[in-house]
Amino acid sequence: MYGAAHRTGGTITQAGFHSRSFFALTVITILSCLGLFAAAWPAWGLTAGDLYRSGKGATALVIGIDDETHALSFGSGVFISQDGLLITNAHVIHEATRIMVYGAADGRTPAPEILAVDPDLDLAALRLASTHPVPYLSLAKEPAEEGMSAVTIGYPRLPDVLQTGLTIHPTVFPVSVSGEAMGQSRIAHRPLPFLHITGLMNAGSSGGPLVDAASGHIIGLMVHTVPYLETAKNMQGEPIGRVMLRAGLSYCIPSARIREWLAANHLSGDESDEQPGRTARAIAKPTAFDAHVATAHLLQLMADVIRKDPDLLDMAIRHYESALLVESNRPDILHDLGRALASKGNVEDAWARYELALTLMPDDFKLLTDAGDLRRHQQQFDKAEVFYRKALQQDPCYSPALLSLGTMKSEQGDSREARRMFQVAARCPSPSSLAAYQLGIELERRGESTGALAVWEQALGRFSHQGPIEQDLITRIRHRASQLKSRLPTPSAQTNDFRLSIAGVGGTKDNPAINTNRSDQTQ
Repeated sequence: MYGAAHRTGGTITQAGFHSRSFFALTVITILSCLGLFAAAWPAWGLTAGDLYRSGKGATALVIGIDDETHALSFGSGVFISQDGLLITNAHVIHEATRIMVYGAADGRTPAPEILAVDPDLDLAALRLASTHPVPYLSLAKEPAEEGMSAVTIGYPRLPDVLQTGLTIHPTVFPVSVSGEAMGQSRIAHRPLPFLHITGLMNAGSSGGPLVDAASGHIIGLMVHTVPYLETAKNMQGEPIGRVMLRAGLSYCIPSARIREWLAANHLSGDESDEQPGRTARAIAKPTAFDAHVATAHLLQLMADVIRKDPDLLDMAIRHYESALLVESNRPDILHDLGRALASKGNVEDAWARYELALTLMPDDFKLLTDAGDLRRHQQQFDKAEVFYRKALQQDPCYSPALLSLGTMKSEQGDSREARRMFQVAARCPSPSSLAAYQLGIELERRGESTGALAVWEQALGRFSHQGPIEQDLITRIRHRASQLKSRLPTPSAQTNDFRLSIAGVGGTKDNPAINTNRSDQTQ
């Protein structure tokens, strides 16, 4: 997992570029690779552009987020079916409480469904819901051969790329299959063969595909790159430190093992009989608007996870503003830009964006809640309450609005109304184990320990038989609930009393969170 200051990879010193022999060797290597690729393409009608387009279109950025430790893990993944089946390395999403996927063609996608995770083989399968066919690559049926020309596709060194002001984009590396090397599985240390490839790789490529340059099919999945330490010297040749470089040696999980693992989990990718070139030419390039929006969303996500990092927020704001230059007055982007500005403390600029967005989507409960939060920050409590109540008219169980309204009432000294808001939040069924986990933490932080315990016990009953990521969350919920029980006197009695108290809270019509005699004119 990577925290805010994660910087993996190496730095090449300026002196390294002074060697003519190094330059000549690089040119020869590149020309050799291009010659091998040129010999491979005509047989399939697959040009260099086709190979790169199809590979990038099917490759996605995968981010594992641990909300408890405020850590992010970056990796890559590849779609192997048009209905959104994606494979990646298990270590990319290990210990994540939630997962985000960004596709090259469509930008940010909904949270994926976790189908299977195998930490020992370092494989994971996800499925993303899509209303249209997803660009994908087929798994090769034949094993890779020594000397085979290939490319790897992934999202390496993404934090460094974003700091330059560039948008999210996949990178293609030409490589060669050097042969097979024996290694071990990650947990049980079972002997297993890996594909050994030669070519420059960087951190962040894990889970990306190794693609045969001739057929356009996946012959492996990236899993290891080999770093080494080198002594850095000044112009006088004196040692001044050590830097980590990449050795140009990488290892992949062979496609045969991926096929076997998928079959064991009753999954399979699509087999395409269509020429890869024809499929590649049908893939639409991402627009400038989509690229800026996806990048801004990612930067804001990173800032949210690692506690409102101002540099990340500044970069997100710039990308949102660039997107609005392409499509002005997009209410969802105005809302997101307002959130980033509010997180930076630019209250007046944030409100200007919210106000314009509200004229375009006045019933959006998330926007209404954020507008309420901003008015509350300005200590305009009456106006904040109007926004919170309007949000709850749209979704009576929207927990951020309930929690914000309850917290504001507590700050105003209205403990009875605050408790009622927290009770409504606890009574509403959580849509997922993650939502239950986060709601319990928020209730506990606000002093509602019995409410938190009730939410977590309900989640343990509802979500105990879910998928691998949910099982990790259930373990965390069980641990927190156990700790909370040990601190509460007669916890079962208090929890039952809490459940009885919220049982008396009526439905939507009688919901105290949305029933108000206040005028809606105050904004």
